[in-house]
Amino acid sequence: MFKLFSNGCSFLTPRPKDGVNTFTTNILAKHYGLELVNLAMGGRGNDRISFSTKHWFLENQSTDVFAVIGLSSTHRMDYVTSDGWKKGRIQGTDLTWRTWKISDEFRFVGKQPGWNIEQHGTMRWLDVVINLQNFFCLHKIPYLFYNSLPIEKDVSKKDFRQMFEKIDKKRYFRIDWSHYEEIENNKTIVSPNDPHPSTEGHEQWAKQLIEFIDANNLRTI
Repeated sequence: MFKLFSNGCSFLTPRPKDGVNTFTTNILAKHYGLELVNLAMGGRGNDRISFSTKHWFLENQSTDVFAVIGLSSTHRMDYVTSDGWKKGRIQGTDLTWRTWKISDEFRFVGKQPGWNIEQHGTMRWLDVVINLQNFFCLHKIPYLFYNSLPIEKDVSKKDFRQMFEKIDKKRYFRIDWSHYEEIENNKTIVSPNDPHPSTEGHEQWAKQLIEFIDANNLRTI
């Protein structure tokens, strides 16, 4: 194993303006002695995570790589832009992305007949997880999922329950919890006005992930 592939939102990036110069997957890579490849982008959602992850593995050597995915909010709607927004931030790709949040567009959502926001979020989360899980299994890529931000998970519907049962929970760290909730609970945020992980918040979360990875031998297929 020579590389650790990382993808997610701002929770998988440093925040030097707040004195936070590391992040969870950077700590993991150093712990295991792996080269870090990080495609995380602040403010983006799971559509970009899913597509950019698959693109990277199809365009690069996928052997000797351990993938760690910190899933973003289920209510972030990514879209490909025509304005070159933040072009060059991610090497090896021509696509640029922006994101809108359902919470910012309730007026639009309310005009759509019968739109169930919570169930829509659950559907999108399940679809991304099963999609990436199948991709990793098909290409024999060892991986780990966890939630950077809280996800919408309501499996009361049979369709959702059936999909949820197909998730490999051994490769999903604390599926009902998130890094965001952890740092709020432990008061390891940068500041009351900036609920991102402090250095301690990243270190504590990384320690738990390392224990989970090692206990389940996740760096191998």
